[in-house]
Amino acid sequence: MKKNLLLSLALCATGVAANAATHNIYVVNDAKWEELALYSWGDSEIFGGWPGAAPTATETINGVTYSKFSVDGNDGEAANLILNNNNNGAQIDLASITLDAENYYYATNGAYVVTVDPENPDIQYPDPATIYAIDKTGWDTLYAYGWADNQPEVLGGWPGTAMTSTVEIDGQTYKTAPFAGAGVDYNLIFNNNDASQVEGLTVPAGKDLYVEVTATEITVLPTPGVKYHKIYIDDRTGWENLYVYAYYDGAPSIFGGWPGALAKETETVDGITYKVLTAEETEDPQIFIFHNNDGTQYDVEGEYPITGNLFFTANTSGATTGVETLTDAPAAAEYYTLQGVRVSNPSNGIYIVRQGANTSKVVF
Repeated sequence: MKKNLLLSLALCATGVAANAATHNIYVVNDAKWEELALYSWGDSEIFGGWPGAAPTATETINGVTYSKFSVDGNDGEAANLILNNNNNGAQIDLASITLDAENYYYATNGAYVVTVDPENPDIQYPDPATIYAIDKTGWDTLYAYGWADNQPEVLGGWPGTAMTSTVEIDGQTYKTAPFAGAGVDYNLIFNNNDASQVEGLTVPAGKDLYVEVTATEITVLPTPGVKYHKIYIDDRTGWENLYVYAYYDGAPSIFGGWPGALAKETETVDGITYKVLTAEETEDPQIFIFHNNDGTQYDVEGEYPITGNLFFTANTSGATTGVETLTDAPAAAEYYTLQGVRVSNPSNGIYIVRQGANTSKVVF
């Protein structure tokens, strides 16, 4: 009895409860990283400072081999897990969990993370994403390079990936580069590995991207075969800049990570000049936040699937009353080529769009 009491006192003196639970995090290393470390931030750095701790063991369950990381105690704490190759340049956000269960199971190929059911471990990753570029630079070789703070170089070290592979879609030839990732926003630089480059585009990796690249400009193009709709905003805020952020739980943001998209393109409809954003069609009800990226923001009242054009009036303030949907849609759009030929289904090019008495240029 005396011996057990002394042991309990010793455990309490070191800050470890005698009945602390053990939490195991199992990871399938399909990225084939030679070294592994797991770092956690949240209520505490439960695996120590960066890059964290190495696996405590390997374990095979139902034919699948896992690297096992164990935590003794820290019950109920929040843990944001970052798996990395022991600070050798590669990392990925594994999961954000609460330490309230015994075991957690994940797999990663270095681009995506999936949750594994150890009883039925059918590990399937999403299809890899791709950058599709119409190359109008005139350069001998087009390279794509991507960087983000505290993230691996998603397209390899400078100058990035040479876009030498091509694919033809709807009669248009695109140069391609793989763009797998974990949804992190990357800054893209297209270059010729000499003295020429063009930049200024930030987009989430892990999602197909279609662009036209010249020696001075990158233009984002609509995804072939995907419907797009416009978001019209009558901006009465007086802000220097109007940003729109949108989210739907469980899905990537349609305008990328915070702060979202800067509404700067304009279009005049029935005498009102709107700021206009373009978004892919989705039935997911989006929650919008209007803000100036300088500390002032408010939520838009309601939730809106992107199944048609949306019209808002943005006032100076008010999370629920600052925005109201307009009920009158503009006249039906008519599309013409630059040579004045009317087309019913524009794609892959620049067109003149006429809506009532208003005209503008659009890129498909």
